[in-house]
Amino acid sequence: MKYALKMTGPVQQVLRAMLEDAAVPRYGLEISKQADLETGTLYPVMARLERVGWVESSWEDADLSISDGRPRRRYYQLTKDGAEQARLALAEISLRREKRRSSLSGAQPGPLGASL
Repeated sequence: MKYALKMTGPVQQVLRAMLEDAAVPRYGLEISKQADLETGTLYPVMARLERVGWVESSWEDADLSISDGRPRRRYYQLTKDGAEQARLALAEISLRREKRRSSLSGAQPGPLGASL
């Protein structure tokens, strides 16, 4: 199936992290740690996911960040359609990976019994 965005490794890592509990909004640094990605990699991925409608974002109340003495956080959450598309895409990738793995382990020897 063709998806609205390229399913790169970082995109997959972000989606897996966000699907752990799709109903919970998370801020960037939290997702970065969960997905094991640098923020410089994470934020362009989040922008792409938002552009295709898989993720929505919102800024927290400024008063909260001021009272906590830190910068304002932007929270991200998978949309209903985004969560569904992400699950399908990751399942398809996993299935392809499994098929490739099983075809490699069952590979036939080359000419004269030589293996590659």
